[in-house]
Amino acid sequence: MTAVQIIVRGSHSVTLAPQRATVHATVSGQGRSAEPVFEKVATALAGVSTSIDALHHPKRGPVTKYAIDQVRTGSHRPWNAEGKQLALVHTAAVSITAVFIEFGELAAWVAAVAGIDGVGIGHISWELTDATRLEVERKTRQKAVRDAKRRAQDYADALDLGTVRVRRISDPGLSERPMEKVFLARSMAAPADGAPQFELRPEEITIAAEVEATFTVPAGV
Repeated sequence: MTAVQIIVRGSHSVTLAPQRATVHATVSGQGRSAEPVFEKVATALAGVSTSIDALHHPKRGPVTKYAIDQVRTGSHRPWNAEGKQLALVHTAAVSITAVFIEFGELAAWVAAVAGIDGVGIGHISWELTDATRLEVERKTRQKAVRDAKRRAQDYADALDLGTVRVRRISDPGLSERPMEKVFLARSMAAPADGAPQFELRPEEITIAAEVEATFTVPAGV
Protein backbone atom coordinates (compact mmCIF):
# COMPACT_ATOMS: atom_id res chain seq x y z
CA MET A 1 0.00 0.00 0.00
CA THR A 2 1.15 3.51 -0.78
CA ALA A 3 -0.11 6.76 0.70
CA VAL A 4 -1.72 9.57 -1.25
CA GLN A 5 -0.99 13.08 -0.05
CA ILE A 6 -3.74 15.67 -0.14
CA ILE A 7 -2.63 19.27 0.43
CA VAL A 8 -5.34 21.81 1.17
CA ARG A 9 -6.01 25.17 2.74
CA GLY A 10 -8.61 25.76 5.39
CA SER A 11 -10.03 29.08 6.53
CA HIS A 12 -12.58 30.61 8.82
CA SER A 13 -13.54 34.15 9.77
CA VAL A 14 -15.73 35.81 12.38
CA THR A 15 -17.12 39.34 12.29
CA LEU A 16 -18.02 41.02 15.55
CA ALA A 17 -19.14 44.40 16.77
CA PRO A 18 -16.40 46.24 18.72
CA GLN A 19 -16.60 46.22 22.50
CA ARG A 20 -14.44 49.19 23.36
CA ALA A 21 -13.10 52.32 21.75
CA THR A 22 -9.88 54.21 22.36
CA VAL A 23 -10.18 57.89 21.55
CA HIS A 24 -7.04 59.86 20.75
CA ALA A 25 -7.32 63.58 21.36
CA THR A 26 -5.01 66.57 21.62
CA VAL A 27 -5.11 69.94 23.33
CA SER A 28 -2.88 72.50 21.62
CA GLY A 29 -2.32 76.18 21.13
CA GLN A 30 0.12 78.70 19.70
CA GLY A 31 0.85 82.37 19.94
CA ARG A 32 3.46 85.12 20.13
CA SER A 33 3.98 84.85 23.89
CA ALA A 34 4.82 81.64 25.70
CA GLU A 35 2.96 82.22 28.96
CA PRO A 36 -0.51 82.94 27.50
CA VAL A 37 -0.21 79.91 25.22
CA PHE A 38 0.72 77.65 28.13
CA GLU A 39 -2.10 79.03 30.27
CA LYS A 40 -4.64 78.56 27.47
CA VAL A 41 -3.64 74.91 26.94
CA ALA A 42 -3.52 74.24 30.68
CA THR A 43 -7.02 75.67 31.12
CA ALA A 44 -8.44 73.61 28.25
CA LEU A 45 -6.66 70.53 29.56
CA ALA A 46 -8.18 71.00 33.01
CA GLY A 47 -11.66 71.00 31.48
CA VAL A 48 -10.99 67.88 29.41
CA SER A 49 -9.37 66.09 32.35
CA THR A 50 -12.32 66.87 34.61
CA SER A 51 -14.80 65.58 32.03
CA ILE A 52 -12.91 62.29 31.62
CA ASP A 53 -12.33 61.81 35.32
CA ALA A 54 -16.06 62.12 35.96
CA LEU A 55 -16.66 59.15 33.63
CA HIS A 56 -13.76 57.02 34.79
CA HIS A 57 -14.19 53.71 36.58
CA PRO A 58 -11.78 50.81 35.90
CA LYS A 59 -14.55 48.15 35.88
CA ARG A 60 -17.91 49.83 35.31
CA GLY A 61 -16.86 52.51 32.86
CA PRO A 62 -17.90 54.25 30.72
CA VAL A 63 -14.18 55.15 30.73
CA THR A 64 -12.10 52.21 31.97
CA LYS A 65 -8.72 53.93 31.71
CA TYR A 66 -7.15 57.08 30.36
CA ALA A 67 -3.76 58.76 30.04
CA ILE A 68 -2.79 62.42 29.74
CA ASP A 69 0.70 63.50 28.75
CA GLN A 70 2.46 66.43 30.32
CA VAL A 71 2.23 69.69 28.44
CA ARG A 72 4.95 69.93 25.81
CA THR A 73 6.13 73.40 24.84
CA GLY A 74 8.28 74.68 22.01
CA SER A 75 8.88 77.56 19.62
CA HIS A 76 9.77 78.12 16.00
CA ARG A 77 10.08 80.88 13.41
CA PRO A 78 7.77 80.24 10.45
CA TRP A 79 8.43 81.43 6.88
CA ASN A 80 5.94 83.30 4.74
CA ALA A 81 5.24 82.78 1.03
CA GLU A 82 7.95 85.29 0.08
CA GLY A 83 10.61 83.37 1.98
CA LYS A 84 10.83 85.82 4.86
CA GLN A 85 11.25 84.42 8.35
CA LEU A 86 8.54 85.69 10.67
CA ALA A 87 8.44 86.38 14.39
CA LEU A 88 8.85 83.61 16.93
CA VAL A 89 5.76 81.46 17.51
CA HIS A 90 5.36 79.60 20.80
CA THR A 91 3.46 76.30 20.92
CA ALA A 92 2.11 73.99 23.59
CA ALA A 93 0.40 70.62 23.20
CA VAL A 94 -0.70 67.59 25.17
CA SER A 95 -1.99 64.17 24.06
CA ILE A 96 -4.93 62.36 25.64
CA THR A 97 -6.13 58.79 25.24
CA ALA A 98 -9.23 57.31 26.86
CA VAL A 99 -10.83 53.88 26.59
CA PHE A 100 -14.65 53.88 26.46
CA ILE A 101 -16.87 50.82 26.78
CA GLU A 102 -20.13 52.73 26.33
CA PHE A 103 -20.32 54.26 22.88
CA GLY A 104 -23.26 56.54 23.66
CA GLU A 105 -21.19 58.17 26.40
CA LEU A 106 -18.28 58.43 23.97
CA ALA A 107 -20.42 60.29 21.44
CA ALA A 108 -21.66 62.65 24.13
CA TRP A 109 -18.11 63.28 25.36
CA VAL A 110 -16.82 64.00 21.85
CA ALA A 111 -19.64 66.50 21.34
CA ALA A 112 -18.91 68.15 24.69
CA VAL A 113 -15.15 68.60 24.29
CA ALA A 114 -15.52 69.71 20.68
CA GLY A 115 -16.66 73.06 22.06
CA ILE A 116 -13.43 73.58 24.03
CA ASP A 117 -10.99 75.85 22.21
CA GLY A 118 -7.80 73.99 21.27
CA VAL A 119 -9.21 70.46 21.57
CA GLY A 120 -8.95 68.15 18.57
CA ILE A 121 -10.11 64.55 18.13
CA GLY A 122 -7.52 62.63 16.12
CA HIS A 123 -9.17 59.24 15.65
CA ILE A 124 -10.92 56.42 17.47
CA SER A 125 -9.70 52.82 17.44
CA TRP A 126 -12.45 50.20 17.75
CA GLU A 127 -11.43 47.00 19.50
CA LEU A 128 -12.54 43.79 21.19
CA THR A 129 -11.67 43.12 24.81
CA ASP A 130 -8.57 40.99 25.32
CA ALA A 131 -10.60 38.07 26.68
CA THR A 132 -13.02 38.09 23.74
CA ARG A 133 -10.27 38.44 21.16
CA LEU A 134 -8.25 35.51 22.56
CA GLU A 135 -11.31 33.25 22.74
CA VAL A 136 -12.42 34.17 19.20
CA GLU A 137 -8.91 33.63 17.85
CA ARG A 138 -8.77 30.16 19.44
CA LYS A 139 -12.11 29.09 17.99
CA THR A 140 -11.30 30.59 14.61
CA ARG A 141 -8.06 28.59 14.36
CA GLN A 142 -9.87 25.39 15.29
CA LYS A 143 -12.57 25.93 12.70
CA ALA A 144 -9.95 26.70 10.04
CA VAL A 145 -8.33 23.32 10.77
CA ARG A 146 -11.70 21.55 10.60
CA ASP A 147 -12.37 23.28 7.29
CA ALA A 148 -9.06 21.96 5.94
CA LYS A 149 -9.93 18.45 7.09
CA ARG A 150 -13.35 18.61 5.42
CA ARG A 151 -11.76 19.73 2.18
CA ALA A 152 -9.21 16.92 2.26
CA GLN A 153 -11.90 14.35 3.06
CA ASP A 154 -14.00 15.59 0.14
CA TYR A 155 -11.11 14.82 -2.22
CA ALA A 156 -10.54 11.44 -0.61
CA ASP A 157 -14.24 10.55 -0.85
CA ALA A 158 -14.30 11.52 -4.51
CA LEU A 159 -11.56 8.94 -5.11
CA ASP A 160 -12.97 6.32 -2.70
CA LEU A 161 -9.74 6.40 -0.70
CA GLY A 162 -11.07 6.26 2.85
CA THR A 163 -10.45 8.38 5.91
CA VAL A 164 -7.70 11.02 5.77
CA ARG A 165 -5.07 11.49 8.46
CA VAL A 166 -3.26 14.75 9.12
CA ARG A 167 0.47 14.81 8.47
CA ARG A 168 1.40 18.47 8.67
CA ILE A 169 -0.27 21.81 9.51
CA SER A 170 1.21 25.20 8.74
CA ASP A 171 -0.20 28.37 10.31
CA PRO A 172 0.36 31.53 8.23
CA GLY A 173 -1.13 33.53 11.11
CA LEU A 174 -4.31 35.29 12.09
CA SER A 175 -5.43 38.52 10.56
CA GLU A 176 -7.70 41.17 11.97
CA ARG A 177 -9.63 43.48 9.69
CA PRO A 178 -9.87 46.38 9.38
CA MET A 179 -6.21 46.83 10.31
CA GLU A 180 -6.69 50.59 10.38
CA LYS A 181 -9.87 51.31 12.28
CA VAL A 182 -11.46 54.69 11.92
CA PHE A 183 -14.55 56.26 13.36
CA LEU A 184 -17.45 57.47 11.32
CA ALA A 185 -19.39 60.34 12.74
CA ARG A 186 -22.01 62.74 11.54
CA SER A 187 -23.48 65.78 13.19
CA MET A 188 -27.09 65.51 14.28
CA ALA A 189 -29.66 68.22 14.87
CA ALA A 190 -28.97 70.02 18.13
CA PRO A 191 -31.53 69.49 20.90
CA ALA A 192 -33.31 72.29 22.69
CA ASP A 193 -30.31 73.18 24.84
CA GLY A 194 -28.24 73.76 21.71
CA ALA A 195 -25.51 71.23 22.55
CA PRO A 196 -24.10 69.47 19.45
CA GLN A 197 -24.48 65.71 19.11
CA PHE A 198 -22.74 63.04 17.08
CA GLU A 199 -23.71 59.59 15.92
CA LEU A 200 -20.78 57.17 15.92
CA ARG A 201 -20.77 54.22 13.54
CA PRO A 202 -17.97 51.83 14.46
CA GLU A 203 -16.70 49.42 11.86
CA GLU A 204 -17.14 45.74 12.62
CA ILE A 205 -14.01 43.73 13.36
CA THR A 206 -13.24 40.61 11.35
CA ILE A 207 -10.84 37.99 12.70
CA ALA A 208 -9.73 35.47 10.09
CA ALA A 209 -7.53 32.36 10.26
CA GLU A 210 -6.03 30.29 7.49
CA VAL A 211 -4.05 27.05 7.63
CA GLU A 212 -2.20 24.94 5.11
CA ALA A 213 -2.43 21.23 5.86
CA THR A 214 -1.18 17.98 4.39
CA PHE A 215 -3.28 14.86 4.84
CA THR A 216 -2.52 11.30 3.85
CA VAL A 217 -4.77 8.39 3.01
CA PRO A 218 -3.81 4.78 2.10
CA ALA A 219 -4.22 3.84 -1.53
CA GLY A 220 -3.76 0.64 -3.43
CA VAL A 221 -0.62 0.11 -5.41
